[in-house]
Amino acid sequence: CEARGCTWCSSDVPNAPWCFFPENSPYGYARSGNAQQTGKGWRVTLTKRQALSLFGSDISPIVLEVEFQTKDRLRFRLYDPNAQRFEVPLKISGPGVTAEEANYEVE
Repeated sequence: CEARGCTWCSSDVPNAPWCFFPENSPYGYARSGNAQQTGKGWRVTLTKRQALSLFGSDISPIVLEVEFQTKDRLRFRLYDPNAQRFEVPLKISGPGVTAEEANYEVE
């Protein structure tokens, strides 16, 4: 774990990971620009942090859309803004709530 640059931290919190990448890790993605508010939630663009890859064939940038669908349901979608890819054609609609009305928090 530590040889890969991970942080090991045991926890009493149920289902919390004990091994994770720290915030300043060269892996993963970072937000580029500010989050944009949409009619149903938020949209943010993420770019790959460095050339290192855990899985290969990484896409950069990617877009994360967060949609508050009901008080108890949140939908998030990650997609490539530069190339159309297959998405399961499943339409899920909800009445749409605001973050203040939801029974959960998003940071």
